[in-house]
Amino acid sequence: MPTRRTVRVAEVLRKELASCMSQSLDLEGMLITISSVELPPDLRQAFIYISTLQPDLEQAKALEALNRNRKAWQSSIGRRLGLKFTPQLIFRFDHAVERGDRVMEILTKLELEAKKREEKTTDVKDPAERKPKKNR
Repeated sequence: MPTRRTVRVAEVLRKELASCMSQSLDLEGMLITISSVELPPDLRQAFIYISTLQPDLEQAKALEALNRNRKAWQSSIGRRLGLKFTPQLIFRFDHAVERGDRVMEILTKLELEAKKREEKTTDVKDPAERKPKKNR
C-alpha cells in the first residue's frame, strides 16, 4: 500500500517528467500521456505508465524515445526534487486503455443482444401472458 510520501513524490515526479517531455524534440508529433507513476517504498525506481493515442503504431517508437532521454531527465528531475536518491525511471506501456476499450465493446455487444431478445419477445405474444378477465 502506498504511503503518503510515495504518493506525493509520485505526483511531483509526474509533473516534472511531463515538463521534461513537453520540452523534448524527440517526442514532437507523438501524443503521449502519463497514465500513472508508481513508486516502491524505497523510492529507488519509478514505474511510469504511458499511453498513446494510437497504441499500435506509436508504442515502440514512444518507448524507444522515452528510454533514449531517460538519463537526462533523471538527472534534471534529481536536481529539482532534492531527494537523497533519484528514482530510476522505468517506462512501461499502460494497457488499461486497451482493456477498457475491449470491456466497452463487449458491453455494447451484450446490450445489442439484449435489445434483440427483448424485441423478439414483444413481437411474439404468448396467449398465456394475456391478462385474465375479471368476473363480477
